[in-house]
Amino acid sequence: MINKNDKKSKQQKNTYEIQIDSIEKTSDTLSDRAGLALFSRYLSKVGIYSKITKYFGSIRKSKKGIPIDNTFKQLFCYFTDGTSFHLTRFDDMAKNRGYAETIENSVRAMMSSHSAKRFFKSFSPARLWKFRMLLQDLFIWRLGKELPDIVVLGIDTMVMDNNDAKIRQGVSPTYKRVKGFQPLQIYWNGYLIDAIFRGGKNHSNHSDTVIEALTHIIKG
Repeated sequence: MINKNDKKSKQQKNTYEIQIDSIEKTSDTLSDRAGLALFSRYLSKVGIYSKITKYFGSIRKSKKGIPIDNTFKQLFCYFTDGTSFHLTRFDDMAKNRGYAETIENSVRAMMSSHSAKRFFKSFSPARLWKFRMLLQDLFIWRLGKELPDIVVLGIDTMVMDNNDAKIRQGVSPTYKRVKGFQPLQIYWNGYLIDAIFRGGKNHSNHSDTVIEALTHIIKG
């Protein structure tokens, strides 16, 4: 006997996720976007979605919407793909069944540009802090996997050029002579382990940001 609730739950899960169960040869020409299938599966295997739900699950106000882990999966694939960073790109992807199935999603569960805007607008400074906590969790997880004798951290800034943006609230001139932002980033072995969003005029040693960031990582 099948419980109706279990059946409904299974149908809902299938609405959001389609599993690729085999890879075979083809005579068709594959685009570089085919790598998103492996990237999407990698995200599932490393267990990142449970942490995302832990930190950002409260963003989802209704059970009728797309689950928070699926929303993040689509965003990760959107940024990794890099074909276009305009939000209208979500509308194009939502109509593309091939793209949806590549990232193991159903077309019905794809985000639109409007849902992406609502999602980004829901972020507050408190939720931005949770991103740092997520990066720290991933850093500790990798340390447990690799068990290095010595941990050498790198610290640098990344200039974000907003010269051509129509709305540039909060930008300021950077050392690269563009108006934008200059977040501070801490990395280890090529992995980003902490990031602090800042104005463009803030150099690497501005204020006590570096000390605060290192304290945050070490205490974790």
